Amino acid sequence: MMVSMTYSRQRLRPAITGAFFGVAAAVGLLDAAGSKAMAFPVEVQSCFDKVTFDAPPKRPVVNDFNMVQTVLDMGLIDRFVGVAGIGGVAKGVDDPEGRLARVPQFSERYPTTEAILGQDADFYFAGWQYGFSEASGVTPKKLDDLGVKTYVLYESCIRIGPRPPISMDTMYADALALGRIFDVTPKAEAMVADFRKRVAAVTERTAQAKRRPRIMYCGDCNSDTPPRSIGAEGMPRHLFNLAGGENIFDDIKDSYVPVSWDAVIERDPEWIVISNPRIPPEQSIAYLTSAPALRNVSAVKNRNFLFMSYQERSPSTRNVQALERLARAVHPELFKD
Repeated sequence: MMVSMTYSRQRLRPAITGAFFGVAAAVGLLDAAGSKAMAFPVEVQSCFDKVTFDAPPKRPVVNDFNMVQTVLDMGLIDRFVGVAGIGGVAKGVDDPEGRLARVPQFSERYPTTEAILGQDADFYFAGWQYGFSEASGVTPKKLDDLGVKTYVLYESCIRIGPRPPISMDTMYADALALGRIFDVTPKAEAMVADFRKRVAAVTERTAQAKRRPRIMYCGDCNSDTPPRSIGAEGMPRHLFNLAGGENIFDDIKDSYVPVSWDAVIERDPEWIVISNPRIPPEQSIAYLTSAPALRNVSAVKNRNFLFMSYQERSPSTRNVQALERLARAVHPELFKD
């Protein structure tokens, strides 16, 4: 078991050295692009509604790892008066300059309406099931009635209605919308342009793949409890496709869904992508490699595990970084240089 775990940790290391340098370069582009004032008001599409902003938000708040990371990478975090949803595991957000430490964390998990209002917030960036919920009563309409404007993570709109199939444009739309809302459109456009170049550099190679390995996204994979995986509408599925693989649950027309271990065994993934910000990847690997029923699953036999952070596998400015790592892991023959 010790040999297996040591090997697994090696597989969990980034598949390319300097994986974070791509984002650093993008942030450099942001600085170089500068920012010229836009004419307000501006109107942005937020799911199936249009939201008008008369000026950039003065007291914005944001929820969850992926959206906090996006705000950080876009150089906007210093404008925010509060963050939520990252519960005591802020180390899960990549913040080498320590800027996040200066922003109060006003709710460990998803905030209530009262908690948002308690920050005297005038803007809330979150997603459906990433902070918005009809069950909790935290909705864009309710907050708008209380004087708080919102922007909804585009990928999450699938939870309340049909949207176009998942793509990198789904994530780009968020960056460009935030650029307009915060009057940093040139910076947002520079970041998206850099992302497009990096994605093209990957897909030019993966298009040459002779076969497409079967890949499973595995959340909550540390016990006998049925795991969560990804259907055809989640960002991990799109990353798998761009990286030259195929999602084993592509027949499920949804994003994050519970599946059975029997289905995992039947579909026999060749790679397992592990992701959960509150469960150490070693715990998941320990379960996967010790469960008797899983011993013949190809990914388990070959110890083909790759860890993605929450923000890498959820829509955020770290999706391209995740794609680069995944493509090099599953198709090393195409990235020998």
